[in-house]
Amino acid sequence: MPLSATIRRIDVPAELNLENASVFLRAGQQIIATGKAVELSATGPSRIHDLANSWQELIASAEITDETGLSATGLIGLTSITFSASSSAKSVVYVPELTRVYRDGIGFEVAVTSNDGSLKKTTPPTGTFTDGEQSKTKFVDSVQSALKKITTSDLEKVVIGRDLVMPIDSRPNLAKPLARLHEKYPQCWTYLIGDVFGASPELLLRSTNGEVSARVLAGTAGRGTDPDVDRAIADGLMNSQKNRHEHDYAVSSMVNQLEPFCEWVETDGEPFSLALPDLWHLATDVRGKLKDSASLLDVIAKLHPTAAVAGTPRGLAKDAILELEPFDRAGYAGPVGWLSSDGGGELAIALRGGIIEENQIRAIAGCGIVAESDPAAELAETELKFKAVRYAFDQSL
Repeated sequence: MPLSATIRRIDVPAELNLENASVFLRAGQQIIATGKAVELSATGPSRIHDLANSWQELIASAEITDETGLSATGLIGLTSITFSASSSAKSVVYVPELTRVYRDGIGFEVAVTSNDGSLKKTTPPTGTFTDGEQSKTKFVDSVQSALKKITTSDLEKVVIGRDLVMPIDSRPNLAKPLARLHEKYPQCWTYLIGDVFGASPELLLRSTNGEVSARVLAGTAGRGTDPDVDRAIADGLMNSQKNRHEHDYAVSSMVNQLEPFCEWVETDGEPFSLALPDLWHLATDVRGKLKDSASLLDVIAKLHPTAAVAGTPRGLAKDAILELEPFDRAGYAGPVGWLSSDGGGELAIALRGGIIEENQIRAIAGCGIVAESDPAAELAETELKFKAVRYAFDQSL
């Protein structure tokens, strides 16, 4: 039987209910979903293309009744794609049984007919994060190894990750951590889709009416407590040769990958300093007009992994990551977000969070290593990036 969905107007609640929900939240738009009516999955090098084909087949046969009279509605699929083609984890697109969408004070829901049954009851996680497989010492060693590769090969940049772990004995209910992330980082994309969660500052790609946009982040500094010092830190980041070097790699990579799919692509002439509660980032917005033959997932298959989360050249960087990281990133640093049957969608890069594994939560933070990198400074940067996930789970912070 084809999938049957009804789209209805709903009121916007005073408070979001995130209990046992998949979420994709940001100021101006919140997507909260429960259940799974159907799940599409794929693994290996062709996983994104396979998901794209399966998604198109699904929506082509779906019976969609839209009672809202609103624009930009449709059947919604949530997606999480693994960073690596060799990951043991699955890449997925799934259609929830019930998806509620709130946009700028207007609400609608997509209700899907299915026989999936009720949700399993889950409990909030307890415990603390400790060093994972890539400890502080091992991370510094990995950065030093990456620097040697940069000086002795054609590798120009590689992103190396460090991990923390928290034991769990069952599937955790992340309602409170997600609410804390969304409250503290409203301009980030707070997400829990499949087994990945976090509050990402980086939009991989958004598609609306055939136009695409992305925000590239590369280059990081911690915020200062004094306003004058904070401004000086932002200025120093903007004038840092190492950080500008890293940022330029990421922007040029994004533009080069987008161009074959677009009628035109444009970027800001200079990066700007993006302020988050804990960090400054160098940021550049990229815009383009999709050709009629291109779908959102087609472009994602070409873009991923970007230089911001892998490195340059891409092939050498991916090889170095497999050698220097002792854990499977799974969906961390992969595309995460939503797709619509009308061709729209929004995918962030799964950052500032981690992955839910069978018996633990693994938080991950990565740093872009270039020739000018200092291992101790990169280690300190991971601590800055772990602030978000520590805050999410530690009610005392």
